[in-house]
Amino acid sequence: MTNLRPTAGALFAQALQGLADILRKVFLPHLAAGLGLFIISVYSVYSFVLAPAHLPAPVEFIFIGTLFLGYGLLAFAYAFITACAFALRIACATWEEFIDNTLDQVKQAAANKIDDMNEGLAKDQAKVIVSGSVREVFGEFNQGRKTSFGRALTRLLLGVTSLAMRSVLLARVVKISDQTVQLGKLFAGRATLVGAIFLNLRLFSTLLLVLLYVLGAVALTLNFLLVFWLK
Repeated sequence: MTNLRPTAGALFAQALQGLADILRKVFLPHLAAGLGLFIISVYSVYSFVLAPAHLPAPVEFIFIGTLFLGYGLLAFAYAFITACAFALRIACATWEEFIDNTLDQVKQAAANKIDDMNEGLAKDQAKVIVSGSVREVFGEFNQGRKTSFGRALTRLLLGVTSLAMRSVLLARVVKISDQTVQLGKLFAGRATLVGAIFLNLRLFSTLLLVLLYVLGAVALTLNFLLVFWLK
């Protein structure tokens, strides 16, 4: 296991704090949107399904309570997740130093697994070493978060960043025309690697945000279709 240098921990804490600060700013608008979806969904189900059914008052009360609880939890969860994706897309623009430092940690972790960084390795072996090094470094960052909110943000930041870094490095291994790979050359061109990782981060967070918006629209449409089918 590698030991994180103080700068690595400080840069990670700074990136995490930046993500949390942006999340606080964007959460309320997303919560308002989730509340709107919640009101529309509950009102449509009640108006077109429950009210015409003329159920006994106790039964209707139970159904309404279940609707409020179920749709309320779904709306809150959806608002929180989409706000996290939105905040991630904005925050990653400030993570260049954190990405650069973490990439250096991954390089050191890989160097500890072999005798010589200029040694020719089979591509499959290089992939295993690179993936293991990324997992090792990011696993160390994942320690010491006590609150559920802190753990959730940590997993989001580390999960997306490690995915972006791993995909860039493995893609570089695949693109090498030789049968063997020198890890020293793989990690060369730090600025290019950091830029590619940032672009991957931006792409992943954008795709995640679009996917969540589409899922929200699909869920709302299916809810309306179900209501009119039950009507």
